[in-house]
Amino acid sequence: MTRPAQTLFNPPMTPLQPLQHRLFSQKGVRVWVKRDDLNHPAIQGNKWHKLRGVLAQLSHQSHPALLTFGGAYSNHLAATAAAGHFFGFPSIGLVRGDELAQAPERWSHTLTTAQQQGMQLHFLSRSEYRQKSDPAFLQALLAPYRQRYPDLTLLPEGGTTHLALKGFDVPIDQLQTQCPNWTHLYTAVGTGGTLAGLTQHAARHASPHQPKRLIGVNTLKGGDSLRPVIQALCPYPYAASPLAPVSWRLHHGAEFRGYGRAHPELKKHQAWLKQHFDIPLDPIYTSRTVTAFLQDLENQRLPVGAQVILYHSGGLQGCEPDCEL
Repeated sequence: MTRPAQTLFNPPMTPLQPLQHRLFSQKGVRVWVKRDDLNHPAIQGNKWHKLRGVLAQLSHQSHPALLTFGGAYSNHLAATAAAGHFFGFPSIGLVRGDELAQAPERWSHTLTTAQQQGMQLHFLSRSEYRQKSDPAFLQALLAPYRQRYPDLTLLPEGGTTHLALKGFDVPIDQLQTQCPNWTHLYTAVGTGGTLAGLTQHAARHASPHQPKRLIGVNTLKGGDSLRPVIQALCPYPYAASPLAPVSWRLHHGAEFRGYGRAHPELKKHQAWLKQHFDIPLDPIYTSRTVTAFLQDLENQRLPVGAQVILYHSGGLQGCEPDCEL
């Protein structure tokens, strides 16, 4: 790998930006945005924390290469491509949807940018993509890549690994310095790794007198199927319990038309945060994070006195050129 970065081992302290608005004062809550969209110039937000561990391992290889999976709007694909470009190693993205293979004019901004950064894109049919966790299918699929790249490292969709979960000690430890009495944290959920990692490390700072509640905002319809996946990654109680120092839950209600599809409610909150606080959001993940928080606030799901963190997980490269607000 070329251009090793000190930030692999010494990530920067990202801002915790307070949001002051009469709506929050009326409801008796305090709100901040953890600006992890500012943690790296090329590999934003939660993806930087997920990738730091594997990038440190790759830095010891003579001929590293990274292969992973994702859809057309995948922040993980975008981050992996940026990492390959930034650190100087080959990256391969296996993309869901072979109908896109011969139609680059239909590619998302994410796919176009990933290719421009040097990622080799290979498209799988949707039936093939569903087999991405099958050992026999993987062995046959990866054989030609391993011949070309003997040091090939495989990352699952979303990048969730043991090393990825460890990486979330950084934002939680930073929050402990910036706002040690926070009570609730909202984050978008794709494959569940970010919520699991944040919960795992929040547990180190939680107590019955200072409980921590983490809310994962579904971005996919039918997202409750992720519950056992997340539970396996972080064995902490689901849903709030007065006796549990730390707990987590999944928020339903911000999925709307589903992943990757625009919705007026999401666009409204995206524009609102930009107008009032000059914070940009992406249309898929962080706009849903803010929407879910506002839904909970309106429906009295947050207690008076709550100190709320909205986790900005980046993903701004996913904005199409015309989605700036």
